[in-house]
Amino acid sequence: MKNLLLTAGAIPPLVIGLLAFWNPFRLETMLRLIRNPFMDGLLFVSAAGAFLWKIVSLGEADFGNFRPMLFCVFALISLAMLARNYGFLSVRGLAVLQLLWANELLKAGLGHYSLAWIVAKLFTYICILFAIYFVARPYRMRDLLCRRARR
Repeated sequence: MKNLLLTAGAIPPLVIGLLAFWNPFRLETMLRLIRNPFMDGLLFVSAAGAFLWKIVSLGEADFGNFRPMLFCVFALISLAMLARNYGFLSVRGLAVLQLLWANELLKAGLGHYSLAWIVAKLFTYICILFAIYFVARPYRMRDLLCRRARR
């Protein structure tokens, strides 16, 4: 199961990167997907569900008796964002899924120091930087894709 999760988490950035550099004309389709309300809901709900599942599965030593309160607070925030329908929820949802994937990959590589694991960890840290940047400024992904599509 963990290998499937690690592989599924690596696919979105690889597909986006390959589309961006291989065929810039397909980026217009990706731009439409970024602003699509259905994709907004799908990606954001899946990211919120995965994050809430992560909170539910925390151990007693992590947050103790505060887990139900954390679950309720984050569930209400997720529902409010979905109801308010802020822009670029799909970009934020994809970034949250990317961060959850990075957590699993870094936990799997803990204690492994071969060259392949070091390269995988480096790629993961670069993905973390991009995910944090695109969560804070999701319109930058649109700008980046538009700039690439114009070339």
